[in-house]
Amino acid sequence: MKRWTRLLSLLLLAACSGLEEGEGGVVAVEVEIPEVSTLEVGEQVQVVAHALDVDGQVVDVPLQWQSTTAAVTVDGTGLVTGVQPGDADVQAFSGSLPSEPVSFEVLARADTIIIQGDSVFTLPIGAEPPPTAILTVRLETFTLPGPVGGRPVIFEITSPAPGATPVVQLAGGVQIDTLTTADDGTASAVIGAVSGQVPPDTAIVQVRAERTGGAAVPGSGQRFIVLFQ
Repeated sequence: MKRWTRLLSLLLLAACSGLEEGEGGVVAVEVEIPEVSTLEVGEQVQVVAHALDVDGQVVDVPLQWQSTTAAVTVDGTGLVTGVQPGDADVQAFSGSLPSEPVSFEVLARADTIIIQGDSVFTLPIGAEPPPTAILTVRLETFTLPGPVGGRPVIFEITSPAPGATPVVQLAGGVQIDTLTTADDGTASAVIGAVSGQVPPDTAIVQVRAERTGGAAVPGSGQRFIVLFQ
């Protein structure tokens, strides 16, 4: 039933488009939508398309590829590369027969994560409520030098281990938190001792970020040190 539905769709497409049957009997170009639709500058994703005949069978003919804007380039195999921030649609063609457009959003590449301001803080103990420190980092891009906003940054208390009853915490009572950078590229976490608990001598907070493809942003793994005295 699905096969006949697909064949009927192909016949209707060929009839309604007003286009003649193309090279090798091609009546439609089918494109597979990739899982990734957001790229950073420099990242790539493969788009796959097939020319089909009236029976829904793949026809071995060359396809041409086009992008609607300069945000991406696409080569003759359907490999899409992010070039500059912006949006673009990519299509495959067999002659004048187009595939459905595949949409992409290209973001500025996060090239580095930088600790902004102090990386070592000293907090007094014994005060109620316990005092806090603000830990700030900034994401930057080198391709179009400037801040990278709207991206996730992870702050994690790596020492001391939380145990059954944490003695230090980030805002909201958590040990790990993902925050989004502001338009100026910064993200800030707040750390302090847990009220009623004896704080450690030292707490360490590690910060990291990932590119959209999953690679670590250079500079990830830097640490803030908080001394309780």
